[in-house]
Amino acid sequence: MKKIVLSLFIFSLITVLPGFSLRALNEKYEMVLNVPAKKLVLYNNQAQAVKEYPVGVGKSLTPTPLGEFKIVRRIHKPSWVNPYRQSKVIPAGEMNPIGKYWLGFAMNRKNQEYGFHATNDLNSVGQASTHGCIRMYPEDMKELFSLVTVGTPVHVIYNPVEVKEFENRLFLRAYPDIYGYMTDEEYLKFAKNQLSGANLITEPILDKVIASKDGKDYFVGWTGAERLNEQETGPVEKGKLN
Repeated sequence: MKKIVLSLFIFSLITVLPGFSLRALNEKYEMVLNVPAKKLVLYNNQAQAVKEYPVGVGKSLTPTPLGEFKIVRRIHKPSWVNPYRQSKVIPAGEMNPIGKYWLGFAMNRKNQEYGFHATNDLNSVGQASTHGCIRMYPEDMKELFSLVTVGTPVHVIYNPVEVKEFENRLFLRAYPDIYGYMTDEEYLKFAKNQLSGANLITEPILDKVIASKDGKDYFVGWTGAERLNEQETGPVEKGKLN
């Protein structure tokens, strides 16, 4: 499968990213949204991961589209159109469920726009809970809005297998296949591709992690002499915008 152009930057097990200075609207960023992980990572123009946000993504019946996009619309104090009742428009203000900021990145054939926005349902962040848009905590959305501009690249990938490194040890994490896009054999292929060059324990360990799909880190081996492969983009063709 096609791999993302960005190099894989493996995060340590601690959740705090390096203390890079975030600059508002004067530095170019790229956004990588991994749907199964329900996670958005912001990269700076040196391809360094500078910020990570938990997000809510589309439900299985209304999936978030996959592929290469750009921020096309940036609105402060947006109105909201109820997806079930197109005639019902909620103006900007305290009653607006999407908050004060909107970053649109894709439009389907029905002229429905997908975007990043805040939510008043905080429990929906970290869940497959939307009609395809990306929900964020209000404070995270405010920060993201201050950092990215129209034209910022948005890579929406579907990689349910992540590799993490800590003190030369490698850990594998598998997320549920929320859209039913992949088989366990494809999970295993993803894991092997991303761990190529590593000193693994045994393949059955990989099978165990993939069978769990619980989003937890499992020790699978040690770093080798070769650099790990790039992050997989996943079955993008199954989730193309239509």
